[in-house]
Amino acid sequence: MKVILLEDVKSLGKKGEIVNVSDGYARNFVLPKKLGVEANAKNMNDLKLQKANADKVAQQQLGLRRNWRRYWRRRKWYLR
Repeated sequence: MKVILLEDVKSLGKKGEIVNVSDGYARNFVLPKKLGVEANAKNMNDLKLQKANADKVAQQQLGLRRNWRRYWRRRKWYLR
């Protein structure tokens, strides 16, 4: 059974990875403890959207940092 991990699991992988585990392990350990969800079409699409959103936020944060540095380089008000 393919499972999308919702948290880091030491023996399986990192959060957001799609891993293949045995059916019994998924039913008895991963799914009841909310460590992962079954990798069906809906969950795969949700994962893709979450990754895209995370990338967008990271790009925005990087842009803010760059603009802030550029602003302070131009202003030099602290030298007056």
